[in-house]
Amino acid sequence: MKKVLFALLAIMGSVSVMTATANVLDVNAIVAALEDEKMQIQPEELPDAVKAALNSEDYTGWQISAAYKYAEKDIYEVELKKGEEVATVKFDKDGQKVE
Repeated sequence: MKKVLFALLAIMGSVSVMTATANVLDVNAIVAALEDEKMQIQPEELPDAVKAALNSEDYTGWQISAAYKYAEKDIYEVELKKGEEVATVKFDKDGQKVE
């Protein structure tokens, strides 16, 4: 009987450890998601350097269909459209293209 009781306590203890670990992993996932969360902004809110990059020859004929800023980073994502063609480009605050 003592062995059964000990086994049950061991199982319950391991379940609570796994639950606590799962909760820590969930918090880490939430923090990572918040850091990568992007907020939609108006194209006029893009930094001047990003606007200048979009006015270069590389993007001639492309129109901004949406613009986003990542919450915790100075990274901007711009969705572009040229006729039926669609592209997404990311820039840093200095107008440099990033991946």
